[in-house]
Amino acid sequence: MHGIRHFVGMFVLCCAVARAAPIHSYFQVKVLSAESHQFQSPPLYPPNCNWKDISAYCDSSAPVTYTEHTMVVEQPDGKLLTIACTVESEWSNCASLAVNQTFEAKAKKRGLEIRYPDRNGKLRKEFYMTVRNQSGELGRH
Repeated sequence: MHGIRHFVGMFVLCCAVARAAPIHSYFQVKVLSAESHQFQSPPLYPPNCNWKDISAYCDSSAPVTYTEHTMVVEQPDGKLLTIACTVESEWSNCASLAVNQTFEAKAKKRGLEIRYPDRNGKLRKEFYMTVRNQSGELGRH
C-alpha cells in the first residue's frame, strides 16, 4: 500500500510540473525600424485576354497589388534580425509593428511568430519570415 501512495504522489507531481512547463517559450523583441512598400504581381494572361477586360474569364489576369512590411528587430541577446510579411488579402493579419515597441515572439523554423494587439486591442499573432540576420546573411527560405 505504501508503494502505491508514493507512485500516485509522484505521478500527480510529474503531471503538475509538466503542465507548468511552457511548451514553446516566448521572448521579447524590440522593433528598431519599419518600412512598407507596395509591389504588383506579374499578370497571368489567359489566352485571348487583355488585362483590362472585365469578363469573368479574364478577371484574374489583372496584376494584383501587395504590401510588404519589413522590420528590423532586436532579440534579447542583442542580435538584430530583419523580418518581413506580405499582406496578400484584406483578411491578412500581417501588420507593420510600431517602432520602439516591444512584442512577444516565438522562434519558428524560418522566422518569428509575433503577438501584437490590433487596432481594436485584440491580441493577434502573425508569422514574420527572417530576411536577414545581423551578419547580413539571407534567411533560409
